[in-house]
Amino acid sequence: MAAISNEKTYNKLDFLKLMFLSREGDRREGVLLRQSKGWFQVSGMGHEALAALVLHLRDDDYIFPYYRDRAILLQKGMTDLEMAYAYFAKRNSSSGGRQMPGHYSNREKNIWSVPTPTAGNVLPGCGAAFGMKLEGKDSVVVATFGDAASRQGEVYEAIAFAVQEKLPMVFVMEDNKYGISTNTEAMNPYTLGILGGDTLVRVDARHPDRVYEAGKAAVEKARRGDGPTMLWCELDRLASHTSSDDHRVYRTQDDIDEMMTRDPIVTVAQELVAAGELTEKKWEAIQDEVKDSVDRDYIEAEDSPDPIAEETLDYLYGDLPTPEPPPIEGGRKWRMVDALNHVFKVALDRDKRIVFFGEDIEDPKGGVFKLTDGLSTAHPDRVFNSPLAEATIVGVACGLACYGMRPVFELQFIDFVGPGWSQLVNNIATIRWRSFDGWPCPCVIYAPYGAYLPGGSLWHSQANEASVAHFPGLRVMIPSNPQDAAAMMWT
Repeated sequence: MAAISNEKTYNKLDFLKLMFLSREGDRREGVLLRQSKGWFQVSGMGHEALAALVLHLRDDDYIFPYYRDRAILLQKGMTDLEMAYAYFAKRNSSSGGRQMPGHYSNREKNIWSVPTPTAGNVLPGCGAAFGMKLEGKDSVVVATFGDAASRQGEVYEAIAFAVQEKLPMVFVMEDNKYGISTNTEAMNPYTLGILGGDTLVRVDARHPDRVYEAGKAAVEKARRGDGPTMLWCELDRLASHTSSDDHRVYRTQDDIDEMMTRDPIVTVAQELVAAGELTEKKWEAIQDEVKDSVDRDYIEAEDSPDPIAEETLDYLYGDLPTPEPPPIEGGRKWRMVDALNHVFKVALDRDKRIVFFGEDIEDPKGGVFKLTDGLSTAHPDRVFNSPLAEATIVGVACGLACYGMRPVFELQFIDFVGPGWSQLVNNIATIRWRSFDGWPCPCVIYAPYGAYLPGGSLWHSQANEASVAHFPGLRVMIPSNPQDAAAMMWT
């Protein structure tokens, strides 16, 4: 592995080495694919300069990345060898061989596991940032996504929640102008005038020094408690979308040739040579050193153990806790709502990690069924009304749980789970499994179901337990009486 400086200042030569290390990993994977030694590749070529932002991050800061962030994650502390394990889907990889190439994770480095559903990481990123705010820390979360994903509704929910709560967030929108083959220039929210104001900063992210300066301001703003910034980073995707794509089908050769002249690695190397800080001979030697290092990493990874079939179901769930009687008095007749409310109160008193979040759950309403009556009065710092946005509720729960809190979040009726469905089944259900137990996600999402509401019609009477129960990684519990309800919640 070529030595890369860990200095937090921007050293152009060191950063050039970092970018080339990322690029050479991409190149090596392409070669291996053509040799039929790999199955798939997703490249970060052209996105390397974004890693300059990471120079402003500390060990306690989090990154919620997407699949083109190879250079960003190398700068955060992942190794090329870890990425090689991921390419070959080896047991030593962060996913235990369960994720696609480019879908990295590292719990020790606070790098969250990349989800394939685009922008599926931004609301969980808000959840982690919410946890930092609740704890009074000055840590920061960086969440990245591509320009095509900027049209996902969860992006707007995440920005709205981050602004509302002044979360310590830096959103990085990596605008390479393409969603596979679709040119996004005419449809992205910046062009349409939907995003703007003080929250959004445009950056020419082909130049690492400009990323460094914009990132410095954004991170400092977040640390001060002044809220989020979206860095709209304009760059080029210098390769096809993935190894399953050929961008020559939908891009002209002139277009491809022109963007290659904006390659950040070529640009920085030329600047250093022009300034007399690097010779062509030294640059060639650096490239040879990095190539040899990357070759060794991929040879070692290729020879490492494959996943073990018998472990396939491991880490779908956490260990069940030892059953403990719920704190409700025997011999008394409890209504279900009273039993649950009492358990909630005791849990909040005993465990400072527990946080409640949902529509209308604060006093004086205390929930539409009074399940949370009195909780916000007793614990105003951990019981909060949510916006009417189920994806926000479920996605924030996911990130908050991964951060280390214990969210107990309410959906007002199970009928309205639809907007939060992706976060529920794609993130909460899979995050522990896909990270090979790296990111446990202990949370409770509860919701009234089956009606008991006169005139409720279609959307206040559903019972969707069968749909939810079909997804490994989720436990579904339905109490039949107050004692059941109290015991289930207490467990």
